[in-house]
Amino acid sequence: MKHINVLIREDGTGFPDERRDESWAGVDRGVYLLLKEGIVPDFTYGDFDSVDASEWAFINQHMEVAPVPSRKDDTDLEMCLKDLVERGCQSIDVYGAIGGRLDHTLGNIFLLMHGAFDGIDITLIDAQNVMRRLDAGTHEVEKVETMRYASFIPFVEGTSLTLEGFEYNLEKERLKLGATLTISNEFLDRKATVHTDEPIIMIQSRDE
Repeated sequence: MKHINVLIREDGTGFPDERRDESWAGVDRGVYLLLKEGIVPDFTYGDFDSVDASEWAFINQHMEVAPVPSRKDDTDLEMCLKDLVERGCQSIDVYGAIGGRLDHTLGNIFLLMHGAFDGIDITLIDAQNVMRRLDAGTHEVEKVETMRYASFIPFVEGTSLTLEGFEYNLEKERLKLGATLTISNEFLDRKATVHTDEPIIMIQSRDE
């Protein structure tokens, strides 16, 4: 499975050094941050409206980039993900997509449910959260070592959810949009099973 990491902006957690030698794409300010870490991204995206003049000069000293117009239909991240999927990437970990402006954060979360990414493993990661989409079907999910809680957010009214191997298991529970039944569950062991009849977002998280 072809994998790539994406960096959008700093989120106060620092760079994931254990992934330094992997393939990276930079979105907008993420290009500058990667170059500062000594990493030349394989792909770059964005209008670069979040970098100042000195940062833009630094980028151009290290690589050639072509900004897109600031007036466009897609966000920089959506444009990035669509292009990476077209290039054959099936697993994409995104850093810097959570936090900051709330409209950006919600838009990035909703991208997980975009029809263009059906069957693509896209994960949004920060220090407190690991967020991914589970398509309809049965999934063996693994606990992220640093995270305590597991929550499930439906996007379709009446989604049927079955949970096995959690502190609070469910059997074909019909979920209501806006209800909090499936917030702050916990794994009983390292692995558990999730069955859903509609795509759903799974969030593993921890307190600060």
